[in-house]
Amino acid sequence: MIRRLPRKPRRFFDLFEEFGSGSIARLPTHQNGGFELHYIAEGHLHWEIEGRPFLVPPHSVFFTFPWEKHGSCVDFEPGHFFHFAVFRLEGGWKTGSKPLRLVPGFGLSEAEQDQIFRKLLSARTRCFAAGRDLGWTIVRLVRELARPGIMARAHVIALSRMALCELVGAVHSQRNRNHDISPSERQVLRFVDDLRLNCSRPWSLNSMAAACRLKRTRFETLTKELTGDSPLLLLNRFRVRQAQQLLKSGSQPITEIAFDSGFGSSQYFSRVFQKLAGTTPSEYRRQRGSPAAYDQRFLKALTRLQKYPLSPRLSRQHPQSPTILSGGKLVNDGVAINLARRQNH
Repeated sequence: MIRRLPRKPRRFFDLFEEFGSGSIARLPTHQNGGFELHYIAEGHLHWEIEGRPFLVPPHSVFFTFPWEKHGSCVDFEPGHFFHFAVFRLEGGWKTGSKPLRLVPGFGLSEAEQDQIFRKLLSARTRCFAAGRDLGWTIVRLVRELARPGIMARAHVIALSRMALCELVGAVHSQRNRNHDISPSERQVLRFVDDLRLNCSRPWSLNSMAAACRLKRTRFETLTKELTGDSPLLLLNRFRVRQAQQLLKSGSQPITEIAFDSGFGSSQYFSRVFQKLAGTTPSEYRRQRGSPAAYDQRFLKALTRLQKYPLSPRLSRQHPQSPTILSGGKLVNDGVAINLARRQNH
């Protein structure tokens, strides 16, 4: 459920296209006209950019450029809360006549903007661990946009500049933590990637731990820390995703889909599916992945807020690599693990 739709700033429309705080059952795929910055305060989110998945943990930032289509890659994500703002950009980037630049109102020099966007565009991911300062700054910025106070414009500009500086710092520091992953974490990462592709096998907690050559308690701890899910919940999440594809693509009986996805009974499959997808398998099949009411409301509000239509543009993405960083997590072919769990937020 959307708790607050995106809103247009009452007094700062020359600086921001939209902003908001709240939660949404599923973020529909969309594009923004500017540079979008999210701070995830609570919950784990499964988002994607141009089909490239990210596990976005709590206390992390997630940013997108205007040419990047992004949204949820699962149908139901309860228990989260995020804050976001879309910074307005100058229009020259659309034709390639100018480099990516924020509007002049932010008061950043050409050299400062060049440093900011060079660092952000070179990042091989869009999700990073947010320290206390970055998280607080984004929350305070969104609050000031919603309820401007005394010297509001100066306050908003100062918070915006601080958020961008802290974001660049987060990107830089995350690169420096690349080498911190342990051999045990790499084992779990490789296994989770295999589990995603072979989730229909009759896995048990013991067999999963044995596949990683780890003791069960150690395996459980690492999986929870690295993915945000317990091993069995992660397994069920992969199985539900596989079942969703089968439900969309054909008329196979639901009982057969349950067994083909690795579930022991259709009753258990239905319970797990409703918990993770927010609807029953039969209802999901009837919808066939069509936009739900909350998707339509979100997209309608987003379209209404955007001042101009977006021109098609190729996404500036790096080639797929076996290992990328995401929200303080190491990602292997769409599977994320946490490298920033030792931070105190």
